[in-house]
Amino acid sequence: MQLKMYRPAELGKPEAQIAEGFTIREMRPGEEADWAYSCLTSFGIETVSPEHYERMMSKDEGVRMCDVFFACKDDKPVGTATARTEKGEPFLHFIAVNPDFRGHKLAMPLMVAVINRHLECGREGCFLTTDDFRVPAVKSYLNLGYRPVLWSDDARERWEKMLRIYGMKSVKAYNADMTPADDIIA
Repeated sequence: MQLKMYRPAELGKPEAQIAEGFTIREMRPGEEADWAYSCLTSFGIETVSPEHYERMMSKDEGVRMCDVFFACKDDKPVGTATARTEKGEPFLHFIAVNPDFRGHKLAMPLMVAVINRHLECGREGCFLTTDDFRVPAVKSYLNLGYRPVLWSDDARERWEKMLRIYGMKSVKAYNADMTPADDIIA
């Protein structure tokens, strides 16, 4: 089972600088293959094809093309993140950067664009799900203000292990019903 996290609305609009030579923008019609290029080696995508976008996005309710963001180099998409809703709840989804462009710190400005889109649309707070093995990504989520949601029987134990990896002493958390949980302590 994946880890679940939530960024509370009271943290407000985050900000992030994008690396020099890169920009953040919304996806445009006809850029489905560019989305797949941005996601190479992520989500099981190994080839560039517009069908990947159609297959992956057809599973999601509430995803409009204008809610898909690109990090671009010379207006060529090289990274992506999506503002998605699930049962009316805002989610940060499909965060990926093409392997040739990793290391430019593009994920943070992409995540900020998604969170701010949700806020602009009146959707407060933002969820995400991720995997334990995505250690650097989870650290970025924590740095952006995301907090663990204890939605599985083993969640606290898994989060304690993650905190030890990061050298963190504790983090605030939520129960599955989104009430405040006891802090997770490593």
